[in-house]
Amino acid sequence: MAENPDPIYLLRDFNLHRIEAELLDESESPVSTLNEAKFIRLGSRKFDKSTTTTFQSKINENYYSLDALYHATVTRKLHHTEYSQDATRQQIPTRLAYMDRKDWLPFVNGFAFLPDVNNRQNKEAGASTSSQLSNRHNNEKRRQPPTEETEEDIKNKRAKREEYRKNYQSFLNAIKPTEIVIFEEDIMFEGLGDYASWIKSADDYFLKRSHNSLGQERNSSEASRSSRSHHKKSKSSKVPLILVPPSFNAFVSMYNVKQLLEDQRFEPGSSVRTSGGKIEHNIFITHNGIQYEITDNAKSLRDPDWDRVVCVITDGNEWVFKTYKWKTHEDTFNNVVGVYFKYNNEITNQKVQKWKINIIEIHPEMRHKDAEAYLDFWNAVLKKSNA
Repeated sequence: MAENPDPIYLLRDFNLHRIEAELLDESESPVSTLNEAKFIRLGSRKFDKSTTTTFQSKINENYYSLDALYHATVTRKLHHTEYSQDATRQQIPTRLAYMDRKDWLPFVNGFAFLPDVNNRQNKEAGASTSSQLSNRHNNEKRRQPPTEETEEDIKNKRAKREEYRKNYQSFLNAIKPTEIVIFEEDIMFEGLGDYASWIKSADDYFLKRSHNSLGQERNSSEASRSSRSHHKKSKSSKVPLILVPPSFNAFVSMYNVKQLLEDQRFEPGSSVRTSGGKIEHNIFITHNGIQYEITDNAKSLRDPDWDRVVCVITDGNEWVFKTYKWKTHEDTFNNVVGVYFKYNNEITNQKVQKWKINIIEIHPEMRHKDAEAYLDFWNAVLKKSNA
């Protein structure tokens, strides 16, 4: 980790290494929420949470406090509106402006330096990295064997580079804060070391996104009409179906599944029941403009309905699988996505650990972390759907 005492660099290092900072109250006892905390401990260094950092706002030129940047970091997967709402719930006195957050997230995720040209460490790190990249590029260029590419290959590469050059800045301007984190996971970024590999991964990522989205927009109207016609006929036009455990005592049941998968908020089913919440055995939610059906009543499904099942949420009880089309957990999770939710301080059932499923952890107290479980779930479902 970096030895720089500046808390923003320590915070970035902790984030890159996936180490959680420690929140302490006035007596230096650990607490679970930022509102209760007086200090933030980053390794061997302890900072008052109100410490003024070197991260300056573009809007009013004020410098942000450490607690504002810590909160922006732990909520990095949230859209900006959801981030602001969480700051209100957590009673964070200062929150990052939209433009400032767009600068902070790439920095704290290791993708960019701070825009502050007066930050000496920032400039020196940038100059050092640029020099290393330049030397490495020159060495690789000298070692590169003669190419056997055809003229057509070279022409296509030039066209791709030109397309990339034209669109990359607009891509950076348009990218959503949550996409920065998705981008990070796609390229399995774990540190700041190899920028040449990072640049190549960024290039591949953008070209893939450009092919999937920008290329589609340039299709002719005739091709678009044909695509829409095909889509209507395809199986994907049917409403995807998610199965949850039929037990009211399950960690995720029909009592609380809608709050988690649509509202990004986990509430124990027992709390929902105590507060008078009513249960429905068949509900609909929307994610990214797509409607999903959720049910715990597998016995009511007809044969065509099983073709719509995209995910099974399990509580580990094997008897439930006998009511499914596939009868066993092995066959079930070979055909659809399997998800098992649990608290992060609980030991996972050894039997469940051997199953081919996604184990998603939820923090028992920090509700702002529910968004991470929400994203993990939908990433697993969409990854299987796009495979």
